[in-house]
Amino acid sequence: MQRRINSNSTPRRSATPLQFGGARRTFSGLRFNRPRSAAAVMISMGLASPAMALELTDFEDPDTEYDEAYVDFTANASDGNQDQISYDALLNGFYNRQESTRDRVLNYRFDANYDASRGPNDDDETQDDYGANFGINADTYFSESNDNLFWFGSAEYGFQDSAEDDNAGFTVGIGYGRVWNSTPLAKALRIQQSLQEYGQLEGELSDDAARELANIVAREDEYRAREGADTYRGVWYAEMEEILQREGLLTADTLSALGVVKMDDVLFDEPISARRHGWLVRAGVGMQLSDFSGTVDSDPKLRFELEYAKPYGLTGQLLETAVYEPVFGDDTVHRLSNRLSYTYEISDRIDWLNAWNLSFQQADDDDDTRFVTNTVSSTFLYHLTNELDLGLTLAANDVDVEPDNTDGDDEVNKSAVLGLRYRIK
Repeated sequence: MQRRINSNSTPRRSATPLQFGGARRTFSGLRFNRPRSAAAVMISMGLASPAMALELTDFEDPDTEYDEAYVDFTANASDGNQDQISYDALLNGFYNRQESTRDRVLNYRFDANYDASRGPNDDDETQDDYGANFGINADTYFSESNDNLFWFGSAEYGFQDSAEDDNAGFTVGIGYGRVWNSTPLAKALRIQQSLQEYGQLEGELSDDAARELANIVAREDEYRAREGADTYRGVWYAEMEEILQREGLLTADTLSALGVVKMDDVLFDEPISARRHGWLVRAGVGMQLSDFSGTVDSDPKLRFELEYAKPYGLTGQLLETAVYEPVFGDDTVHRLSNRLSYTYEISDRIDWLNAWNLSFQQADDDDDTRFVTNTVSSTFLYHLTNELDLGLTLAANDVDVEPDNTDGDDEVNKSAVLGLRYRIK
C-alpha cells in the first residue's frame, strides 16, 4: 500500500510571521557613525567598515563556544460585530549551543512552541497545539592540523501534538569545510569601543593584540574551571588588562573600577549574539524512523547539507543553510529546506532582520503529492532593554499543495505583526 503525504495532517508547528532567526543582536551598545538617508543605509549594507583593518573573518581560533536562548511571543484579539472575542497567541522558545575544539564541533539545538486560537462564532472553541524539537550534530575532523575534512553524526527528534507522528531520524557521513565562531573577536572589539567611549582607553588595539584579547575572551570556561566560579573573573580580567597595558592604551596605568564595570557589561549584561564566517558541506546516509506527516516508517535516506556564513563589517551578518533529503520508502519522498537571512544593525537600538524560508516535500506517488511553503519576512527589532525587544514583522507566505482538495484561495498571505522577544542569553 503506497504512503502519501497528507497535507491536512501537516502540524501547525511554530509557523508565524514573527520569526527572529539568525543573528539577533549585533553590538547593541556600539555607537557608530550612521548614514542618515535611506539610500546611504542601503549602500552601506554591502560595505565592510573601511576604518578598521581587522575583520571578524580574521578570527579562526577553534577553541570557542557560544549559546543563544530566547523566547518570542505574539498575540492578537478582535471584538465587535462578532459573537465572541476571537484571538490567536503564539509562544516560541529557542536554545542553541556550540562547543568547538581543534578537532571537533558539537552543536545542540532545542525549540518549543505553543499556539492557542479561537474564532469569532459562538460555537468556536479554543484550539491549541504544542510541540518541541531537539537536534544534535558532531563534526569530528580527521586531522588536528585544521584540515577541513571531517566525519559527522547527527540525530533529531520532534513532537507536535497536531501531527500524525513524531519526527525522528539519524545520519552519518563525511563533510568538508568549517564555519568559524568569531564571537570572541566581536566581544573584544566591543570591549575596546566601550572603554573608549568612557575615556578608559586611548587609541586602537593592534590587530595582533585584538586577536590575543579575543583568545582570552574565548577561554572563559577554562578560567572558570581552573579558578572557580566565584573568583575566576578577577584572573580573567587581569590577563585582559595585561594586553591593554602592554599596548600602552590605558589612560591610567591600570584598569579603573569603571573600566571593570564596562567590561562586565559587555561580557555579561549585553551579550552579543553569535557571529560566524566560513562554509561547509556534508553528505551522509541514515534512517528516517518517522516524520510528522506519517508517510515514513524506518526508511533509509540520504542527506546533503550546505552552510555558509559571512559577517559584513561590524553591523551585518549573512547566514545560509540548505538541506536536501530523499527518503526511500514505498514511495520516494524528497524533502528540501532552505533558510537565507541577513541581519543589519541600523542603530544602537534597532536591528533589521530579513529572512527567506523555503520548505518543499514531494512524494513520487500516483498523484505526485507535493507540499510547499515559501515565506519572506522583514523584521525591525527595537531593544527596549538589554533583554527585551519589541518587533514589527512584515511577512508574505505562500502555500502550494498538490493535489489541491480544497476550495481555499491560493493567494499569498501578507501580514504585519507586533511581538515581544525576551533574550535569555
